[in-house]
Amino acid sequence: MSKITNHTNIYVTSIIEDIQTRFTNEQTTKFIEGEEIKREYTFEDGAVILYEWQNAPRSGSSGKFNHRFTLKTLPKPNLHKLKTGIIKEINYP
Repeated sequence: MSKITNHTNIYVTSIIEDIQTRFTNEQTTKFIEGEEIKREYTFEDGAVILYEWQNAPRSGSSGKFNHRFTLKTLPKPNLHKLKTGIIKEINYP
């Protein structure tokens, strides 16, 4: 496993396991009960991760995923040379 994957897994694991000491802010940006959730998490290093959950793919959605984690804002300093974009996606079977 690469250092980049290890580092981004820290963000993903923190969100999945709700380890609140690892992030400084959590904000729900969209909530439709039983259908869709979007939350932004800000971490101590300045990284902002968008977490998306959908119960089922919706028409016009950008993919068949259940959970998606997107790096929106890079950490400072960016020692692992991360890039913005999707860092993990858990797809429907």
